[in-house]
Amino acid sequence: MTSIQRTTAAGLLLLALGVLSAAPAHAQCGELSWLEAINQALDANQALVAERQTLDAQQKDIAIARSSMLPDLVFGGLAQVSSDTTFSSSAGVVPERTFQVAGEIKETVYNQSYIDTLGSQKHLFRSQQYTYENTRNQTIAEVGQDYVGVLLAEALMALQDENVALSEGSLNLTEAQESSGEVPYSNVLRMRSQLFGAQQQRVAQKGSVLQSRFRFNQVRNRPAEEICSLERLTVEKDGFIFSSDVVVEAISEDRSAALARDYLVDLGLERSPALRSLDAEIKAEQRRMKSGRRWLIPSLDAAAAAASFVKTGGEGSGDTASGVQNGELFWQVGLTLGWNVLDGGAFIATMNQSKAEFWSLRSQRSNTAISLEENIRGTAAAAMASFERIGLALLQAQAAEENFALVNEAYLDGASMLLDLIDAQNQLISANTSARQALYQFLSDLLTLEQSIAYYPFLEGDAEARVRELEGKFQAR
Repeated sequence: MTSIQRTTAAGLLLLALGVLSAAPAHAQCGELSWLEAINQALDANQALVAERQTLDAQQKDIAIARSSMLPDLVFGGLAQVSSDTTFSSSAGVVPERTFQVAGEIKETVYNQSYIDTLGSQKHLFRSQQYTYENTRNQTIAEVGQDYVGVLLAEALMALQDENVALSEGSLNLTEAQESSGEVPYSNVLRMRSQLFGAQQQRVAQKGSVLQSRFRFNQVRNRPAEEICSLERLTVEKDGFIFSSDVVVEAISEDRSAALARDYLVDLGLERSPALRSLDAEIKAEQRRMKSGRRWLIPSLDAAAAAASFVKTGGEGSGDTASGVQNGELFWQVGLTLGWNVLDGGAFIATMNQSKAEFWSLRSQRSNTAISLEENIRGTAAAAMASFERIGLALLQAQAAEENFALVNEAYLDGASMLLDLIDAQNQLISANTSARQALYQFLSDLLTLEQSIAYYPFLEGDAEARVRELEGKFQAR
């Protein structure tokens, strides 16, 4: 080893020791399944918590709208001093000095505007519920994508460990061959370069593992450095419609694949929280429009009041004929019929505004449905393509494994060049990387598809119900 190499090695060793001594202990969460991770995010994700609070606030608007149709009960007291007796239409002559208590109850018997406002708020609350459901679906997809991202990063990390191990083995063999004079020293240098390159790739991949883990922990609102042992995902267990041999065989033909996409579009349009939220908003605007047309319908209010003079004094009090006795009770009951004949055009303007909002929402819903259908077809096509890629990537990896075994054996026998061995090793790592990327890219594309149709089979009571439906469509043709 040269002095430069010794200095470099010593520096790297000191750096590694410094990093290890400064590194905090990582929190361990043990084994974490797919569903457990999703449930953690649904409970603790901050975006979802905020959406739940918004939903709760929207529900209070219903209570506020309903309160205008419920009885009002008011109690009060009045102390009064005047220079002379006064007169009240309900109590008659009021003495100079009085102290009275009173109570009143009143209720709106009928007011169409109040009724329509309450109905509109109920539809708006339903719209907010669907908005919350949409955010919930996005959270499920986000934590699912991050879960898959961690699995992919860890799988690629294992491949880089394998790459380093293969390079170290080849370097040891080449050094032994160089010592016996079988190969020139340049081969040793070439293998050292290969090993250093593999080690660099492993360091870079370690950073990718940490980044993916940080994202995964953040979406679950967990400590950033927490390390979990994640459940492995497979096509057979987690592949939705692609776990069915009947469906897989059918969609290999273009017409059947189009039929599968049609089925997924129908399912997505039926379940879409975005469309259902717009439907609720449209109903709310329809209620406002009806309220605008009913502006000439009168309202009816009922009220009852009672008052008692607790204490009186001065002129007008006492036992005189016109005087008010202490404790004397006065009451009043009445009905009020209100008919708003002229309001400066506010009702008509409000009705026209509701009409414009109504047609705007109708257009928005139509556009959203068109965009959603295109999105579902696109994500379904991507999932089908990535599923097909898995098989091809596995065949590539198998061929690369066989090629490396043959070249490595030939190199040991001296029948192959070092560059052939390096090339075979690079092909092996590249093919295995493609195979793992193909699997996790498919799982990622499948999650995107499930988000677009607002249907996650792993959260359903019968995860195979939709698969059986699609199988039935293919078998009924």
